[in-house]
Amino acid sequence: MDIFRFFSKKKKQPTLIRCTHCHYEFHLSPREVRLLYTQNAGDPVCPIKELCDICHIGFMIPVKYTDKQGKVYLFSEIKPKIKNLDPNTVMERIFGNHFH
Repeated sequence: MDIFRFFSKKKKQPTLIRCTHCHYEFHLSPREVRLLYTQNAGDPVCPIKELCDICHIGFMIPVKYTDKQGKVYLFSEIKPKIKNLDPNTVMERIFGNHFH
């Protein structure tokens, strides 16, 4: 009887995300993915979406991610559905709506 398999837990691997504009990549921990998932739960396209801190134009979306319900999010399928910001709104996105 293999008793040790009950004590060994598989750790979830970090999720690779990529910017839709500048293609900057980094990994998110499973905890950060859960936080993004709850923050963007109402987004029908991709709930794991974050603003890019490098170019301030694109969005960081997963390269390949499967959620608990079995839905697969692929970068090539999500990118055309997400609109990048035009360069005129970049300053507003960086500094917020403080200029009214």
